[in-house]
Amino acid sequence: MSEIITAKNLTKSYGDRVAVDHIDLTVAAGEFYGFLGPNGAGKTTTIRMLTGIIEPDEGDVSVGGYPSNDKGSIASVIGVVPEGRGFYEWMTAVEYLEFFADLYGMNPDEKKKRIDSLLEKVGLDARRNSRVGTYSRGMKQRLALARALVHQPKILFLDEPTLGLDPQGQEDIQRLLKDLNKEGITVFLSSHLLNEVSNLCSRIVILHGGRIVANGTLEQLRAKTSLQSGSLTDIFLHLTRTL
Repeated sequence: MSEIITAKNLTKSYGDRVAVDHIDLTVAAGEFYGFLGPNGAGKTTTIRMLTGIIEPDEGDVSVGGYPSNDKGSIASVIGVVPEGRGFYEWMTAVEYLEFFADLYGMNPDEKKKRIDSLLEKVGLDARRNSRVGTYSRGMKQRLALARALVHQPKILFLDEPTLGLDPQGQEDIQRLLKDLNKEGITVFLSSHLLNEVSNLCSRIVILHGGRIVANGTLEQLRAKTSLQSGSLTDIFLHLTRTL
């Protein structure tokens, strides 16, 4: 498969602290890619560089075939669900999605069809005219996912998409993500829920101290750590405790 995300020598510092330390990564088109690390490992900083929110100090980035300085083109092919999600809670779900569709310049007919389809997909059609402030946390997560998909991106970046959800809410989001990946969307997932990552992701990268310490399938990570029957949690703790 062709590479849809590449980063070479990616580096970012904040003062004297190196947050991301000369990392290389590639993500294939259509891949479900897990991006792990303990708090402070550099995950969110890496995602912000890949999505064009912040500039790297060093290194080259290509997303969807576009270089990092072509922010408009990158924005057109990515959807982002950040860890800190903001909502205009006085809007209804339809109004909220219309606002973002307008930012992408969608015509009225296209916009209506797309919003109707998304609300059905994420299970919010019955509450389409309810104000977002009345939504549960799980409903807001599903709306955030719909927002990220409104312009039909090729790549979806997610930072802790099921954080704080109950088991049913987690299962709902995970099922949606599986379906989206089957439809051909590349998914870049950062999560502290290691069972979630092992169930969803075809390849897993572990970041620690701003550097990549492991990269591969779950079986390859087991071989790397000699934990042949170990869970992803076992592997993660082994790699992040021993450095």
